[in-house]
Amino acid sequence: MKNWLSWHTNTILIAEPDEVLRRLECGALSGEYRIIETSSAEEAVRIAARHTTKIDLLVTEVRLPHRFGWELTQLLKLDYPELKVVYTSSSVDAEIRAGTYPYILIALDNPFRPDHLRQAVRDALKTKHTDQTAPKYPPHSAPISGLRP
Repeated sequence: MKNWLSWHTNTILIAEPDEVLRRLECGALSGEYRIIETSSAEEAVRIAARHTTKIDLLVTEVRLPHRFGWELTQLLKLDYPELKVVYTSSSVDAEIRAGTYPYILIALDNPFRPDHLRQAVRDALKTKHTDQTAPKYPPHSAPISGLRP
């Protein structure tokens, strides 16, 4: 029988302040990936600093308490330069549309279905470059692609 870790080759760090959404995200992804669950940017940075293996992807709310998701991304990219990111938000902010958010891969509008999150994560993980946009998603999971100047 295979070891549990050999089945879960990618590690995903989830930074979501809303407990209900965080549980939904963890539940949607926990069967396929190793999940690290956090509720703030500060907690995510502390946990990532102690983490002993590679973190492949960050799923983060655009607006975290005391920080923006892009600030968390910049901090994590110091140790994980190949980190991919999926942003979630209750609205795709003007700053994202203007292209001022660094490292945008995918943004999902809340509420989103668990299968849309799983697809966004799969797409993000298979994308080769960490600073480009990803494929289109259903209307209630708004893509960022084509919105940058």
